[in-house]
Amino acid sequence: MKKYIQQLTKYVLGMILVLTTTNCADDDLFRETNTNPETFVSVDPSTQLTGIQAAMSGGWFEQWRANLIYGEGFIQHLGGSWPVANYGSFFIASREYQEALWISNYGGGLVRNLVDVLEKTNGKPEFNNLNGMAKVLKVMTFQRLTDLYGDIPYSEAGLGYYKKIFYPKYDSQKDIYTDFFKVLDEAQNQMQPQSVPTKGDLFYAGDAAKWKKMISALRLRCAMRISKVDPALAKEQILKAVANGLFTSNADNCYMKHDATLPETAGALNNGNGVSQGLKGSGPVYDHPTTTILNLLGNDPRKKIWFRLNPNGIYEGINPNKYRWDHEPSSNNLSELQPYLYENSAPYLHFTYSEVMLLLAEASFKGLYTGDAKDYYKKGIEAGIRQWSIFKDESIIDNAAINTFLATKNLTPGKELEEIATQQWLTFFLNGIEAYTNYRRTDFPVLIKITRPASGTNGIMPTRMPYPIEESTSNRDNYLAASAKYNNNSWLAKVWWDVD
Repeated sequence: MKKYIQQLTKYVLGMILVLTTTNCADDDLFRETNTNPETFVSVDPSTQLTGIQAAMSGGWFEQWRANLIYGEGFIQHLGGSWPVANYGSFFIASREYQEALWISNYGGGLVRNLVDVLEKTNGKPEFNNLNGMAKVLKVMTFQRLTDLYGDIPYSEAGLGYYKKIFYPKYDSQKDIYTDFFKVLDEAQNQMQPQSVPTKGDLFYAGDAAKWKKMISALRLRCAMRISKVDPALAKEQILKAVANGLFTSNADNCYMKHDATLPETAGALNNGNGVSQGLKGSGPVYDHPTTTILNLLGNDPRKKIWFRLNPNGIYEGINPNKYRWDHEPSSNNLSELQPYLYENSAPYLHFTYSEVMLLLAEASFKGLYTGDAKDYYKKGIEAGIRQWSIFKDESIIDNAAINTFLATKNLTPGKELEEIATQQWLTFFLNGIEAYTNYRRTDFPVLIKITRPASGTNGIMPTRMPYPIEESTSNRDNYLAASAKYNNNSWLAKVWWDVD
């Protein structure tokens, strides 16, 4: 089975790489891959589904730049190495890193493959469930993009071949989120049990019941994302998510099962975890836990699961204001990541039962749902600890330590939202993009103030990523209109749902 997945993944990722283009609408190759009817016609949609799922977490390019350097660096999960500290922790701009997710998704073929699968399978009964799965992947993909950039090409994205649209408009984030709920409704209604599971699905092996739970989980995430700016719609969608059925244990977690295949060339085609590739690129012994995360973990069993004791037998973190070589008395005293976290075969957690429980805890406390916030909070913490067993085995799970720790976790009056959001921040460890997005929504936990003189923003965390500069020529009119909305494409401007 692993060999089959490896062959499928390499084939589809190879196809995506061949079709990689710049954003320039005048480029002959761009027009060819968006108009040539032979481009995808011979590719089985189930094979494309495999490649899309693998690319969502196997892409070394964006995982290193957007997820690790900026995501994990911004929100102080990790620090110390030159790129994570210099660009992430200190908030220094780099076009290469700011544009990474955009280029890999729009220019690298992920969006076009998604659109192609949706168009080819639309209305065909034999592909009913596969089409529904692709709709879920569409929401997952575009949510990451819009949460990072704001208004983006959405309704017209990837339609060069099908509708001759070479200059897609930038849809407003509000309209995009409204459509997310519509797309999830469609996926929910069309996913049905099948005697023969859908082929090519690396997440749930074609299990329609699992996918329906995933749809509800994604609906819940989208609802909480807009809960400050549109609480009425958020509440409506939360109730629908619960009614349709959410995750009930870690067995429902959505994650990519990567294998240990090495890349043919650095950062190119591989089936391995892209975050692992990024950590190895930085040097796995050079990215360390920050003092922020170690302090907030306290006696949390995840401290042992994630990090190694230093030579003195203690956990020691890097101040986010410092490079590793600034650490005194020596960088050799800094704790390091557990090696199984950055193996090529390390799984990538897209969505977890822990996140679901913690979002319900927040919704319940805010009055958006009538649940027991404390119960959801404890369940979210426990699941967030136990979910890491998939990175090695059950030997890293200490049941007694978990029970002792959970006994101390009671929501503190007046600090409920901070404590819930802090646990959300922890459960997103190594998913820097999602952690960064959720932090902008909640403004918790309290992070160490960046006072480094070299900070590119005077210590102010950026609130979005700027659009790629190439868009100013390849899609000029739409780019200018969208940029004006964000203070001339500033990364200190806020996206629609980011309100105080």
